[in-house]
Amino acid sequence: MWRLPLKTKQLLLATVAALFLSTASFKVGAETAAHLITLAPYNTLFAFLNPNVPTITTLVKGVKDQHSYGQLVKFARALEDQLPNSQLSIAQSDGTPIFDGSKIDDPGDTLPKGNSYAHFQAKTITENLNTRISFFDAQDHVDGLGAETKSKLAYVAIRLGKHLQSSGTARFAVVK
Repeated sequence: MWRLPLKTKQLLLATVAALFLSTASFKVGAETAAHLITLAPYNTLFAFLNPNVPTITTLVKGVKDQHSYGQLVKFARALEDQLPNSQLSIAQSDGTPIFDGSKIDDPGDTLPKGNSYAHFQAKTITENLNTRISFFDAQDHVDGLGAETKSKLAYVAIRLGKHLQSSGTARFAVVK
């Protein structure tokens, strides 16, 4: 029988515990998003965003120039107008922003940041959105859902397509 030094046993135990905890927290995160979308205000956001995912996906896949980008922006702004105090953000699967409802529309590219095809291509709409928990969770979790709360905002994100083959993520936010 092998005898391990006490330090080695402690290190091995710590490694196993860390592995278990990281796996457990991943599972809890997925269950949390699925659970949260059944509660207010997340349920309202999910019910509003989910039926629009096919249209958003089609528009995202069709973005090829400023005209097609403008169609996406028009649809996104119309969605925001239907739900008071809301904001829609859309990103590619790697987190590159396609549209950010908190930014001004800048089809003439006169601002350093804004919503336009040129800003999308230059990645200057805003910073990478996979730094946001809901975006990351929607891309990472098999169910394609993410939810989070920050300050006074509640967010629900839905992946635009299959796991590891999506066109990105759409996230809707509302003031709680």
